[in-house]
Amino acid sequence: MKKLITLAISAIFLIAITVFTLQNSQVVEIQLFVWEAQASLSMILFTTFSIAILITVVAIVPTIYHLKKLRDQSQRKVKTLVKENEKLTEPESKSILSEGQIEK
Repeated sequence: MKKLITLAISAIFLIAITVFTLQNSQVVEIQLFVWEAQASLSMILFTTFSIAILITVVAIVPTIYHLKKLRDQSQRKVKTLVKENEKLTEPESKSILSEGQIEK
């Protein structure tokens, strides 16, 4: 069912892109400082949108890498603490309590 919904949304999205392209096929001129170019409006908008997505992905990748690194460090710390906890036995905890180091 989920694949069918994804397929339907993709089909609607592609139809919308096709309609947009057909309705905005007029040629426009763009200028950036001394550079000039002519292209269809839909192509310019598509290119601009694609460049924006690319810039966003490039900006997010370092953050994702950093978060994965922090996750891995946390998982290693948890494993270390679990092993340390397993080393503690019931008699050792009773001796710690009897020495008065930990109070309930």
